[in-house]
Amino acid sequence: MNWALAAPQESLREIARLRQVAGVSVCSAAGEVWLRGEGLDEPIARALRLIAGGRQFSVLPDGQLVAAGKLVPSGRLPAGPWQPLADWLTLQLPPPHQPEA
Repeated sequence: MNWALAAPQESLREIARLRQVAGVSVCSAAGEVWLRGEGLDEPIARALRLIAGGRQFSVLPDGQLVAAGKLVPSGRLPAGPWQPLADWLTLQLPPPHQPEA
């Protein structure tokens, strides 16, 4: 089953946990971060549930979205551009600790 998730920009820390999951793509649209992928196994489903403010969808072959727990499509997947999540995220290291003088 193809899946998608829409989440607020503030959820980037939780979204970053998925950066090493193969096949996850990302798109920024309408002030939200959208994720999509194929095959929703239990580890991925658990990680998606941990994304604060996330709204999960099943994606029909024509791009229509069906919200989790619903039967009727309620929108469409954003057109993109989509790119692999690992490429989209840039990891930032904390600044080095400076010893006090």
